[in-house]
Formats: sequence, structure tokens, C-alpha cells
Amino acid sequence: MEAEATAQTYIDQGRELLARGQAQQSAQAYAQAVQLDPTLIAGHLGLAESNLALGAYGIVHMACRKVLELQPAGPDSALARAILALLDRRYDRALAELDAVVAADPGRAYAHAMRAYCLHQLGRDYEAALADAKAHRLAYGVNFAALFPPVDAGTVPYQQTRTLSEDIPAPPPAYTRRPPAPMRRPAGWWRRRFIRARFAFSQFTAPVTTFLIAVNVAIYLVMGVLSRNFLSINPDVLIQYGAQVNLLISEGQYWRLFTTMFLHLSIMHIGLNMLSLYFVGRPVERIYGSGKYILLYLVSGLVGSLAVFFFAGPVSAAVGASGAIFGIFGAFGSYFWLNRHSYGPAGRAILSQWFFWLVLNLVFDFTFPDISYQAHIGGLITGLILGALLAGNHFRLWPRRRS
Repeated sequence: MEAEATAQTYIDQGRELLARGQAQQSAQAYAQAVQLDPTLIAGHLGLAESNLALGAYGIVHMACRKVLELQPAGPDSALARAILALLDRRYDRALAELDAVVAADPGRAYAHAMRAYCLHQLGRDYEAALADAKAHRLAYGVNFAALFPPVDAGTVPYQQTRTLSEDIPAPPPAYTRRPPAPMRRPAGWWRRRFIRARFAFSQFTAPVTTFLIAVNVAIYLVMGVLSRNFLSINPDVLIQYGAQVNLLISEGQYWRLFTTMFLHLSIMHIGLNMLSLYFVGRPVERIYGSGKYILLYLVSGLVGSLAVFFFAGPVSAAVGASGAIFGIFGAFGSYFWLNRHSYGPAGRAILSQWFFWLVLNLVFDFTFPDISYQAHIGGLITGLILGALLAGNHFRLWPRRRS
């Protein structure tokens, strides 16, 4: 009983390590479990999964054959057959086995992730995206991409050889190798990248963006109570509680350069700003990380306030978070400009949309006299520069293709 408990401990460790992307350590943990209990099906299946991530396809084949020997029927054996079919690039057959696994055990995240991989290989991108999202939800955001061979590689993952050991059983006739496909990117390759980007963003909670929106809305509600009007805030209340008034700043009230970022004049003013922050802030926080994101927001907002102070005239006054939001927007453009070659047509399409919205906003800035274009341009320039400086150790929407 003690040996069984220890083997189960190694299996739990192997699962945790594999979920963290540490395939080598996971394989070692599963190997320890199999040494303690050679009849442990979960140990052999874990060896197959971890060695699939490592590219040790001979070991994967042996482990799967052992699972089928120990348990000819059931979800574990179906998953083993699916892995063997994947090695042989028979993705339709693998999907049939995986459907049986999911029917018997709907909460098995790894099976959903493998379904997504096989569907990607078959060009069924929409179904693959749904399966990928299901796997992420079940595994609380675990990234399964590194656990399978590269989707866009044309190399053959497993070849029927006996170079590892003469004891390795050859695959049965059902898994006879087909000639390898030429090195090329399958149809729909760029579409898959768009889908991955969309699901990467949709799975992210963006805590700093949510916090900033909550703070701005809470302050607006307080100003509404003090003004006794939630549709339009009394300008005297805004001035009393921190609006940017250049004359007062020149007299030493420098704190107004900061507080003005959290004040808004009307329900439409805060509504448009917070909607913009929600849509552009979430992906930027995803790209740069929460720490760099809050730095971008605050520095861009302060520089926008300074631009109003120096270029809008000594008697000017302003409120709003638009300088900070334009900084976030500028950082988004910097990131995709610096990585336009990595993302190919996908990156160029995003840049085109970004440039369109930039021109549209600048037209609005110089068309309506009540808009503080100085804050917008100051924040935008800051975001472009600071975003480029901070993009060195950035997040990628999808991993680099392995050679």
C-alpha cells in the first residue's frame, strides 16, 4: 500500500509539472511511478504525454502500447490509440478516439487540447478554437500548445525504425507510415493565428484595467453625488477636487496633474473613455504585463497633463483619462510595429486597423474645440516611445514555431 501511495504521488507531480510546461521533469516523475508500479496505467499514459512534448516518439509508442496491453478498452486506452494515430498523422482516426474519451470523461482537458491540435491539422479552425477554449477553461488557463508537435511543421514526428532498441515493438499495420508531406504551411495558417490571438485575449481577466475602470467610475459617482447630478458634473466641484487648472498648477498645486486623470465632466465623457480603456487596455495589459501596463498608463497620463499645462494656455482647464488611454493605444501600436515581421499578414492587418482609428481620433481632436488635443497627442507620443522601450521582454500571442 505504501508503494502504491508513493507511485500516485509521483503521478500527481508529473501532471502538475506537465501543466507548467516542464515536460522533462514530468517524464522523470512518471518514470519513477512506473518503476514503483509497472501496472499503473496512469503512469504509462503520463509517460506518453510528457515524451510527446519532448519529441521522444519511440518512448511514446512503447508507453501507449503498454497502456493498451494493460487495459484494452476504456477512456485511457482510447487516448493511447489517439496518441498513436497522431504519431501516424491519421488525425481523423485520432479524433474518433478522442470523441470516445470526451464522451466517457468530459472533464479531461488534455483530450480537448489534443482534439484542438488534430482539428488544426485538418484545417477545421473554428472547431479547433472551440476545443482549445474548452481545454483552457477545464485546466484553468494551462497552455497546451507546447505539448504537441508544431502545428505548421511538415516533418514526420514518428518513423518506423528500431534504432532505440530491438525490444521496441513495431507499430501494427493500421499505423503504417505515409510519405512525409513537403515543408509548407497548411491552408488557413494565418486564420489560425487570428483565432489564437482572439482566444488568448478572451481568456485574460485584465485585473489592472478592471481596477482602473472601477476607480474612475467610483470617483465619477462621488462627483455626481456632490453635484446632485449624475448626467453632468458641476465644474466647480471638479475644480475643488482636482481638475487641471493651469493657473492653480502654476501657483504650486502640482498634484492636479495627477488627479485630473480620474475626473470626468459628463456621463458621455466617462462612458466613451471607459469603453475605450476596456477595449484597448485589456490586450495591452495582456501584452506588456500588469506592472508595465500601469506604468504606461500613469506616465502617459502625466505627460498628457503636462502637455496641456505647457501648450494650452495659462487659463486653460481640463479633466479626463484620455491622455492615459491614448498612451495605452500608442503602446499597442508600438508593439505590433516592432513585431510586424513576426506576425506577417496578421500583424499588418492589426496595424492597418490601429492606424485607421488613430487618424479618426486625431480628426475628432482637431474638429471639436472642447477636446483637449494636447493631452491626447502628449499621451500618444509617450505611449509610442515608452511602449517601444518596454517591449523588449514581451508576451507573444502564440509561441514561436519549433524547428
